[in-house]
Amino acid sequence: MSSQRVEAAIEVIRSSGGRATVDRRAVIEVLDGNPDHLTADEVADAVRASHPDVNLATIYRTLELLERLELAFHVHLGHGPSRWHLAGEVHHHLVCERCGSVVEVPDATFDPLRRQLLDATGFAVDPHHFSLVGRCADCVERDRTR
Repeated sequence: MSSQRVEAAIEVIRSSGGRATVDRRAVIEVLDGNPDHLTADEVADAVRASHPDVNLATIYRTLELLERLELAFHVHLGHGPSRWHLAGEVHHHLVCERCGSVVEVPDATFDPLRRQLLDATGFAVDPHHFSLVGRCADCVERDRTR
């Protein structure tokens, strides 16, 4: 598997002075090849399926490197371990506290709130790291019909 995103990430690692190892490429390929946001353990399981000798510590260090280089990010989707995804179009996460569904919303959705908070408090909010918890449209509708 060799996508443009994988090759671009490898190039960023190299240009930052890092080595483009087989292990690092495998982690990037797993993140690139999966539409879901994965836990570090899920990344490790997928990497080890094709590279059984990769150490868990190597996977964690690779994820940290990718985040430091802004190639991947972790997010907290409610309770439980953080989940990882490759950088791309910036988005945020809405998590239903009832059914657990996750809705991705574009970054621009938060622009009015960012401006309002900055104007009112001088605080520049960065909502990328955490999700917002509430109820999805389906669960809201189910509550209305009860």
